[in-house]
Amino acid sequence: MLTSLHIEGFRQFRNYDLAGLGRLNLLVGTNNSGKTTILEAIDLLTSRGDPEVIWQSLSRRGERIRVKRDGRSELQADVGHLFYDHEPTLGSHFALSAENQEPGRYISFEIGEWSSSEQMQIELMQDSLTLPRLELKIKGNPTPLVTGIQLTDDGSIGIRSVQIDSPIRQRIRREANFPATPTQFITTQSLSGTELIRMWDQITLTPNENLVLAALRILDPKLYRISAQSSDTYGSSASQSRGNFVIIREGEDKRIPIGSMGDGMWRILAMVIAITQCKDGVLLVDEIDTGLHHTVMYDMWKVLYSASQLLNVQVFATTHSYDCVASLAKVCMENAGEEEQIALHRIENGNPASVAYTQQQLIAAADMGFEVR
Repeated sequence: MLTSLHIEGFRQFRNYDLAGLGRLNLLVGTNNSGKTTILEAIDLLTSRGDPEVIWQSLSRRGERIRVKRDGRSELQADVGHLFYDHEPTLGSHFALSAENQEPGRYISFEIGEWSSSEQMQIELMQDSLTLPRLELKIKGNPTPLVTGIQLTDDGSIGIRSVQIDSPIRQRIRREANFPATPTQFITTQSLSGTELIRMWDQITLTPNENLVLAALRILDPKLYRISAQSSDTYGSSASQSRGNFVIIREGEDKRIPIGSMGDGMWRILAMVIAITQCKDGVLLVDEIDTGLHHTVMYDMWKVLYSASQLLNVQVFATTHSYDCVASLAKVCMENAGEEEQIALHRIENGNPASVAYTQQQLIAAADMGFEVR
């Protein structure tokens, strides 16, 4: 479990520290203060620099460009936005490090000259790229998943989409001696139907299925069963949305697509299924209260608090909502006699470190009506 985090040169943070992290961490602050950036930093750190995580981080923000190559159009992720000044040059770098209950973690990324390693030679045999060659060099502890990613330099420094799922990248992931920490990143749009169905297949007919049902009954106490259906039943595009999950309510025979139950039901489903896939790892949730009415937030926090202990998962979430903070404080009060595992961090523009509130301080702030956001 991470106990502190240091960010150097990543996105809007020249140098930034979070200390006193708990099992369940809520990040608050104004727009553009860096809350989502902190989630992305943790994602990169726990993934050991997986190129797919880099691609996803840039794609979520729309930091991609379409370029013409060999008469074809293709997407390219603009790596420059990961660096503090948004205009990296040869030698630019950023680094992420954390202390935890085991040896500390560290990973650094630097733009350097392309090196003709055996790994790169294999990739180039499949690709006739002739642009000037740069490399995103990756170092760290534990050993990064890859040591370098070939970059293009045709107006922007980027990663090509064809590099992410290339056979060699897949082989590297399979043969990694030290698997990356199990991590799930839930955006404000939650997860796609395809992602959730894949995870659901891992938990159906296991005790974790009961955990999912208990969470969904927060929103609908009469919910009896949930199931994932084939795309043939609801259309080939259903797996990309919500059409493949259906529920049955007590005393009713009709199967109801979960999309009919509103955004809150889908949000809870995504969070609880995702946390079952993070055993001994990390769950990251951006704007955790999205789609949820304030009356269910307390129960949501209870479910996540219990599941995080049961599965040994560390949770990091962001919010702008006062109700979300107040509901978390209520959970703190109910567990005041136990070891402190909940922390709130306020992220402020221009401040080199978060303003941290322990479990007891959050309880006291709630009692006095003190604004912690």
